[in-house]
Amino acid sequence: MAHMLIAVLPPKELLEEPLAVQLQAVEDQVRACISQNAPSAKVIQQTVFLKNYEDRHVCQEFWRNVYGPALPVNVYVPQAPSDGQLLAVEIIAQECGTGSDPAQVIHEKEDLTILKHSGVTWYYACQQEPADYSWSMYSQSVEMFQELDKTFLSQKIPFENVIRTWLYLGNITEPTYSELEGETQRYKELNRARTDFFRDIRFFDGLTAKPWTHAVYPASTGIGADGDTVVMSALAVKFDDPEKGCVIPLENPHQTSAFDYGEQYSIKSPKFARALLLASEESGIIFVSGTASITDQETRYLDDPLNQTELTLDNIEILIAEENLKAHGKPGFGCPLDGLVSARVYVKRPEHLETIRAVCERRIPNVPKIYTIADVCRPDLLVEIEGMADVGPASRVERI
Repeated sequence: MAHMLIAVLPPKELLEEPLAVQLQAVEDQVRACISQNAPSAKVIQQTVFLKNYEDRHVCQEFWRNVYGPALPVNVYVPQAPSDGQLLAVEIIAQECGTGSDPAQVIHEKEDLTILKHSGVTWYYACQQEPADYSWSMYSQSVEMFQELDKTFLSQKIPFENVIRTWLYLGNITEPTYSELEGETQRYKELNRARTDFFRDIRFFDGLTAKPWTHAVYPASTGIGADGDTVVMSALAVKFDDPEKGCVIPLENPHQTSAFDYGEQYSIKSPKFARALLLASEESGIIFVSGTASITDQETRYLDDPLNQTELTLDNIEILIAEENLKAHGKPGFGCPLDGLVSARVYVKRPEHLETIRAVCERRIPNVPKIYTIADVCRPDLLVEIEGMADVGPASRVERI
């Protein structure tokens, strides 16, 4: 059964056309791709990057009409596509088939879709924005984590089962007030909220047969967005048989673990793994967290977008390599850099786009990519990249 990742943008000749035209162009491309390659596939989640965040309401109504009761989770991200389009969309779809054990897709509600196949249940959830923008940055963030938790608990899935989070934070490096620190940074307050929310959570406890004896965390991206909003999405899983499941947080030997950063970066360090392997006996997926030009815990190549991009990709290459997976106790599950099946490239400054794109197209030319304009969590970082890799002895990746 095929798991599909599709990156779609309206053609450049439609740049001056209104949203309705660009939306339809995206939908036409998605339908054509699915019908030609996996006609039984169902869309599970769409991540929609928007030049104008207020367009999310029009987009949601459009897709309600397209999908009807099979509406997937739509995560609307206030980040402009790099080439001027009004939107760019990353789609996750699953071929359902008609065999003895076909995949099941359950559209529970608009912020939760459930996928069951091959002994694993996947829970895709999102929380689009805070309940009250007048609250402090810390309180907004805690409330959104709590709402995600409620969504998973509606399916009796504890937050311990969350393996991946995406945190999109408007004005990420801008100042804000903290009742703990006084004047601080919005991203630091989000990290404080995440640390406090995660405090009593034993991630992956009970998810697999062997409990962890040290602190572990999900893979994550914390990236900037337009305006002051906060958007969160998360992925949780459950194995039918924990004995056959494997969850391994991955670290880069050339980087200090994010959760061990010094207080100069945040009074409460960012709680995430550099990457995470979710695997059965024969196949697996590596979720690569947002990665940047950092070794140890320091930013490298200041004001140099070319070499920052090179080092960022070097760091991803190290994370997903066979050598690193073997060091983490899972030999045979690594892959080369071009084994990525998708990538998102967040570019801080539009004037650096072509330099960054040239490096990416040279080193991961066949990987579906979406480039957006987005601030990064440190003022001196110019690019951040995340991705996914399909790995393991039974791995089979087809580019279409």
